[in-house]
Amino acid sequence: MGTSIPTASGELPVIGHGVQLARRRTEFLASLTEIGEIVEINMVGMPAYVLTDPDLIWRVLVSESHNYVRGRMFDKMTEVLGNGLATISGKAHRDTRRILQPTFHRQQVAAYGPIMSSTAADVAESWQAGRAIEVDDAMNDLTARVVNGILFASDLGAAAADAIQRRLPVVMKGMLTRTLIPGAWQRLPLPANTRYRKAIDQMDSAIDEAITAYRSARADHSDMLTTLLALRDEAGKPMPDQWIHDQVITVAVGGIETTSAALSWCLHYIGTRPDVEEQLHRELDTVLGDRPVELMHVMALKYVGRVVQEVLRMHAVAVFMRRTLGPTQLGAYELPPNAEIIVSPYTMHRNARWFPEPARFDPDRWSRPETQNLPKGAFIPFSAGHSKCIADNFAVLEITLALAEICRRWRLRPVPGQSVREITTGATRPDRLTMIPEARSRASV
Repeated sequence: MGTSIPTASGELPVIGHGVQLARRRTEFLASLTEIGEIVEINMVGMPAYVLTDPDLIWRVLVSESHNYVRGRMFDKMTEVLGNGLATISGKAHRDTRRILQPTFHRQQVAAYGPIMSSTAADVAESWQAGRAIEVDDAMNDLTARVVNGILFASDLGAAAADAIQRRLPVVMKGMLTRTLIPGAWQRLPLPANTRYRKAIDQMDSAIDEAITAYRSARADHSDMLTTLLALRDEAGKPMPDQWIHDQVITVAVGGIETTSAALSWCLHYIGTRPDVEEQLHRELDTVLGDRPVELMHVMALKYVGRVVQEVLRMHAVAVFMRRTLGPTQLGAYELPPNAEIIVSPYTMHRNARWFPEPARFDPDRWSRPETQNLPKGAFIPFSAGHSKCIADNFAVLEITLALAEICRRWRLRPVPGQSVREITTGATRPDRLTMIPEARSRASV
């Protein structure tokens, strides 16, 4: 007999903890830390087990990962991502990751640096001093242009790039909703369901057309789609078009939503914390002078790196899920077959046991001893183990370069009286972030 698992309070008939998950998901999950290291909740009729202990999380993700596959959330994501790297498990995941690994090797990621920097410069250059900008929209535009520029350097992919940029926000919102509501609701002819399916169809068609056009052209466009089309399986055969399609949409989803959210939060904190802004600008002036940011500057941007790290802590992905393959012993607890496991990076990163004053934005915590010896599983912005995001280096580099390029040119001031609220789509992002740019005298624009 294993140790009994406590159940979260507030469960209602039929819908369980659905209200808490829909209305205040992150706060509800964070509150479970006080109940136990594993807590049972009711996800609208389906039991699920939330892990709040870093050791148990590490076992599920790394040391005992063979006992688990991706859970319900990833089942729903399959509607969009197909059999992309983010949704598959076991041998299929290992094989796909091995094939894709060279595409995201550090040297290859470094080659994307100029696109990241130049795109950030173009976006920043389009702003006018004193004219308010919607930062969240601007950062979504920036990251979409980076990802699309890396995926589709040729005009043959222009329609696909446009479809991804326009339709992805609708898809992300619908995909998250589907992890929380019963399947019957998803089949009703509701406006939200219609918009969701239409957006998926438009993205799918445009990506398929780009793949067909690239294959017919038989040219090297020096972009990621060309690289994907050149990949071969173990038998030396080209990868199927559907496999290429699923990886393209996976890169788009992973590279736009979470990165744009992180950039928005960075600019919010820099603009509302004069101490952070002063230290960051001092570093940019010392390292860059009047020059645009380049890859060679990244290692010297220590404080910028800490700002990025702190945003990844405070505004991590809300949840991801795993499922037991059979009866499973997890630490002192016995879990049944097909049990849904919830890991919440957001909750772990807001735990005062590991991060003192967790609600305080404090980049310098990453230079203090308290964060140098964190337990495994306490800080997992990109997950961990074989399921760790293959593009983590890509994301951090893009955020760092874009942040440096924007902040060397501008100070961003919040609109007076604005209250910024955190919402959850695919990432935890600001609901609306309006700021007013002021030109910096030191920057060469």
